[in-house]
Amino acid sequence: MGALRASELDTHGMIGVGRIYEWYRDGVVESDDEVAVTFHPETLEPLSVPLVNMRTTLEYAMENGVLDPVLGDALLGIARSMYYPDRTYAAMVRKSGGRGLIPENEQYSVIDYLVHNEVDVNREDALLVIEKIKELAGL
Repeated sequence: MGALRASELDTHGMIGVGRIYEWYRDGVVESDDEVAVTFHPETLEPLSVPLVNMRTTLEYAMENGVLDPVLGDALLGIARSMYYPDRTYAAMVRKSGGRGLIPENEQYSVIDYLVHNEVDVNREDALLVIEKIKELAGL
C-alpha cells in the first residue's frame, strides 16, 4: 500500500521507491487490490498472492517460454477477476481448467512452476526502501 500512497503523494514530497511505485505513478496499475494480501490472523503467514507478484511471475514464465503469451494473458485476466483474498496460483490455474485453458493433467506442473519461480515484487521493493532509507540517513 505504501507504493500506492507514494504515487498519490509524490507531488507533495513523499519519496516513492520501486517497481510497484513506478507502476502506480505511470498508470500501469491503478487498483489498490493489486497489492492487497490476506494474512493468517495468528501466524501472519500470507494466504493469498498480491496481483503484482502474479502479474510479474506470469511475465517471467512467458519470457522463459514456460507459458504461451496467450495463456499467460488469460491467466492474468483470471487472476484479476478473482477477489483478492482468493488469489493463489493454484486457484488461478484451477479456474483456467474450467475454461479449457490448461488440461487437468498439466495443472499441477504449472502451479508448481509458478509457486517455485514467483517473482516477489513486494519483497524486492521493500529491500529498495531499506536501501533508500540508509541513503537518506547517510548510512
